[in-house]
Amino acid sequence: MSDRLSLRQALIQKKVTLGAWLQIAHPAGAEIHGLAGYDWICVDLEHGAIDLESMANIFRAIDSYGATPVARLPLNDPIWIHRSLDAGARGLIIPMVKTAEEAQAAIREAKYPPMGGRGYGYSRANVYGEIFEKSIVSANDEIAMIMQIEHKDAIANIDGILSVPGVDGVFIGPLDLSGSMGITGQLKHPMMVQALDTYRAACRKHNIAAGLHIVRPNPENIAEAIAAGYTLIALGLDVVFMAEGAKAALECARKATGK
Repeated sequence: MSDRLSLRQALIQKKVTLGAWLQIAHPAGAEIHGLAGYDWICVDLEHGAIDLESMANIFRAIDSYGATPVARLPLNDPIWIHRSLDAGARGLIIPMVKTAEEAQAAIREAKYPPMGGRGYGYSRANVYGEIFEKSIVSANDEIAMIMQIEHKDAIANIDGILSVPGVDGVFIGPLDLSGSMGITGQLKHPMMVQALDTYRAACRKHNIAAGLHIVRPNPENIAEAIAAGYTLIALGLDVVFMAEGAKAALECARKATGK
């Protein structure tokens, strides 16, 4: 996304975008990833120990580098949707969406009238009222709405979910999906292979951007993901980068010192 399209426009145009994923509640991680040049940076409110105030501070760091701030919500909930958007999120990943009705509910809460029911108010998103009029006019077109597909029911209902107006992209959750099938972690199981084929085929059919998180990225699995049709790609995880870097440095030192 070198031309710095908005994330929503990049999704609509099926441009490949490369994102980062943060679970540590400190702006330094956003600064490091922003400096690296990621297109979007996701703050994980579901599995990371990050509260709303920390999220807003992380968003400030993301904004300073021109990346798109994205919130992965802990649940499909109006309060989390409203407060994350008011804090400055320009993309939302809604977890565990299983039906078209659940997708509709999330989009309704994220959009201002007449498209939805998001409440008006001064907030960080509109610079505390300084750009209030401009913000409420443009927000509906700028906020990227991404549904997370991570349950067998979501695969069964995938055509309905992708038919909902306002769904800009979807993001597969393979571990939870495998768990819902009773084959936790067996990502090469024939049932999982079929589910992922169904997911990608539906995305192609409905012309919706397909997302994937590559937790341990390398040239081979990135190229494989792009060849398979994924365009919304998260690369790594701050805690994994830190853990693997720490282990690699210690292993080098042990080899050098004979410890």
